[in-house]
Amino acid sequence: MTPAEYQALTSPTLSHPARSLYQLYLKHHARGHETQPLDYPQLGKALTVQTKGDYHYRVTPLALTELVEELIRVGLLDVINKPHPQHYHGAVLALSLTKLPGLSPLPARQFAMHPQWRPDEQFSGLARLCGLLDTHIDETELGEFIAYWLGRPEVFENQHQWMLKLVRKLKQQRSIKRQPAPGATQAGYQQQAVTQDSSTPSKRAQEMMAEAQRLKQQSQEERNEKNR
Repeated sequence: MTPAEYQALTSPTLSHPARSLYQLYLKHHARGHETQPLDYPQLGKALTVQTKGDYHYRVTPLALTELVEELIRVGLLDVINKPHPQHYHGAVLALSLTKLPGLSPLPARQFAMHPQWRPDEQFSGLARLCGLLDTHIDETELGEFIAYWLGRPEVFENQHQWMLKLVRKLKQQRSIKRQPAPGATQAGYQQQAVTQDSSTPSKRAQEMMAEAQRLKQQSQEERNEKNR
């Protein structure tokens, strides 16, 4: 989901059935950035709520037309082909906000650190945005970062937040006080160049990760014991 989609879906003018129609059916069954030809009987069946033979919510063809028009008004849909002027049965619509240039998906759900975690392709841009000019990461730095947070399984972050934590740690490690040059009156800071190391994690990093895993497992066992 893009930020533009999220903003449109949370519009106070959009009804809950319209949100459900878009997110759970139209987008789920879409072909790329276009919907399948709308099938009113199928749409009605998808939105119907029934319990023990009683219908708590049913959608009429007129209501379906109104729901589609709600989605068009907030910009989530655009008409590509509409065979019938009075309704949208058989119509094909564009999922307009899924293809706007320059939009990245919203951050994924939060998760605890795990040994297989790695920064993704957006890391370099994020690092430079935060002032970290050298974006190379060796296995020791990454291993120590992962090991530290493996020992704190109660911390949950999304991918973007974990990468931001890594950027801050690298900046802290690499920034050193620069000695003033002869005749200089001000001291600045410089970043140490770190070469790319494609080798396996260092022995120290492996030991830290193993210890963090042990503590994590011990903590989980203690919680399980309390719940018995």
